Amino acid sequence: MATAWDEIELKIKAGYPFLYLITHEENRVLASLALVAKRLSLPLYSYSRYRGFSPEIPLAGDDPLEAVAAAQGGGLFVLRDFHQSLGEPRVARQLKDLRDALMQAKKTLLITAPVLNLPAELEKQFNVIDVPLPSVRELKAIFAGLIKQRRLTADERAAELFARAASGLTAEEAMLIFSRVCLEPARLEAADTSPVVEEKRRLIQEEGVLHFYERPVTLDDVGGLTALKAWLKEREAAFGERARAYGLPEPRGLLLLGVQGCGKSLTAKAVAAHWRLPLVQLDLTAAFSAARSPEETIRRALKLLEALSPVVVWIDEIEKGFAGMGGGAEMSAQRVFGHFITWLQEKRHPVFVVATANRVDDLPPELLRKGRFDELFFVDLPTDAERREIFSIHLKKAGDAKRPDDLDLDSLVQMTRNCTGSEIEQIVADGLYRAFAQDRPLAQKDLEMAAKAIVPLYLTYEEEVKKLRDWCRERTRAASEDTTLAAYFEDA
Repeated sequence: MATAWDEIELKIKAGYPFLYLITHEENRVLASLALVAKRLSLPLYSYSRYRGFSPEIPLAGDDPLEAVAAAQGGGLFVLRDFHQSLGEPRVARQLKDLRDALMQAKKTLLITAPVLNLPAELEKQFNVIDVPLPSVRELKAIFAGLIKQRRLTADERAAELFARAASGLTAEEAMLIFSRVCLEPARLEAADTSPVVEEKRRLIQEEGVLHFYERPVTLDDVGGLTALKAWLKEREAAFGERARAYGLPEPRGLLLLGVQGCGKSLTAKAVAAHWRLPLVQLDLTAAFSAARSPEETIRRALKLLEALSPVVVWIDEIEKGFAGMGGGAEMSAQRVFGHFITWLQEKRHPVFVVATANRVDDLPPELLRKGRFDELFFVDLPTDAERREIFSIHLKKAGDAKRPDDLDLDSLVQMTRNCTGSEIEQIVADGLYRAFAQDRPLAQKDLEMAAKAIVPLYLTYEEEVKKLRDWCRERTRAASEDTTLAAYFEDA
């Protein structure tokens, strides 16, 4: 598969006069461009406001654009952090006037910057490339180089584990954390990647919109939803090389619509555990309160998720992140939404998105188009059988010693008609609190009293729930059905 550097080299060979490389990694980019320049037999010049051009361009003045124009022959001219000057009318005019001369002289001007900052008059002049974070292969090379430099030893398996643990970090971040690991030979020998994972978690959560989750739940912790579980089990091996060789596309994602508290978010967490993939939550609403622009925040987050792949991404209540995406929405919000749905449709990395939504009225129609998600599932209030299963799950968590043999689950199931899964969880918790306060084992009456005290969400939002059911009936698959389908996959 072609890399970003293959694309950059191809565009330089094709004579593109202006390239804008979005990256925080100046040193890595310059090293890669040096290799490209060597293959193309072109000189490479790097400019910063502090040092000017390196190597120097003879007879060049203080103006970097005039220096590029004056340089003899072709070449690659890298202007670092020059994006800060692009908004000046004189600079924009200079660049436009330079375009034809650069193409004739086989010169390519490349701007490197951590953010995209192109004024409208230059948007059609520059070709923008978002430089990806280092691949596992690159990180392995960094790790191996460091091990050799420190005169240490590590086998191929250790190099692979440390490189995969560092995916999502910049080359410099990876180098620093690898250096730290090298100071602890016992960790190195045991291939203990925990310091790398912890540092990565800290750095990524500083972004403010991404949050790592541990995997304490499994599909066995989710009551009911047999059709949804069967769908997930059918695809659990679909991220491997065998699936690619078979010709299967990688699973793209799910949109789970339904009643609040019925297991949508719990399922998202369980998917990652079942597929043995990391789970990262993407908080769309936080993008609009971050220090940098919403567009830049989302762009960085999606780029990071691709570097972390394969990964499960959980977006909770996605309708809140994109509410009001009609004609009156702010341009910034529209650009964020446009970038996100384009990424959702076009992503080429194994990033499985599990989005949940409680309200369909606030969902932009574009989000529901075929190709955004593999499937849309409706999660309704639990059936009698599902409520019984949910009771059993939460009573089991409480411990066998606290669960009497004479519990009448059928009676509790009838008492909790129209209750959500989270409400049943609360009933069990309230019953346990009551029994604990009286210093005795849990009894049937504790659960019955808790069930009588609870006011189901359904009673407050009955009309909204019915409206949601009507909308989903013809547009989504039901997450719950007879258990025979799930049994089929368990036996397979």
